Amino acid sequence: MNKDAKTAIILLLKGLFYKSDNEKAFFELVHKSYGAISEYFSTIGLDVMVEENDGYAYLKNKVYEEDEESLPKLIQNRELTYKVSLLCVLLRKKIADFDMQNEHDRAIISKEDMHAHIALFLDIKFNEVKTQKEIDSTIKRVEELGFLKKLNVSEEVYEIKNSIKSFVDASWLNTFDEKLTHYKEANIWN
Repeated sequence: MNKDAKTAIILLLKGLFYKSDNEKAFFELVHKSYGAISEYFSTIGLDVMVEENDGYAYLKNKVYEEDEESLPKLIQNRELTYKVSLLCVLLRKKIADFDMQNEHDRAIISKEDMHAHIALFLDIKFNEVKTQKEIDSTIKRVEELGFLKKLNVSEEVYEIKNSIKSFVDASWLNTFDEKLTHYKEANIWN
């Protein structure tokens, strides 16, 4: 295995791996060493998922058939908070709108827009400053998940990464809708 293939493995282990992070390693993963890299991860129960058109790759737990011997899950599924889930849904809608209009190379959203969209769903009663800080931490968390990238142009502008499409799909949205119903019935909005 060459250096670019090994680099691709390391970048995949770190989380979402975007083509823009290392084009040589991405090219190696997609075109030359996919089989070897995939086999490498398969031995520990992981599948390599590549979205070549959108320029990203990631690892996910292998789904075993009933008659196959399974390994423990290496990647743990974590429950997202209501606010993080809400922001992910809003970003997914925004990128879908962007794909339909296709005006620019990248889907861009300002911090101000994210604040405005999330605030519509929150019960802001007394402490607006506290709410703004909570929204800022929510944006930071979504950025850590790899769905947002702060642009160098300004700290207040973000690129919505295409990878959000793979994670916020119809099944995920259905689960989120069920949780929203639960929140509404229990009157748990914050």
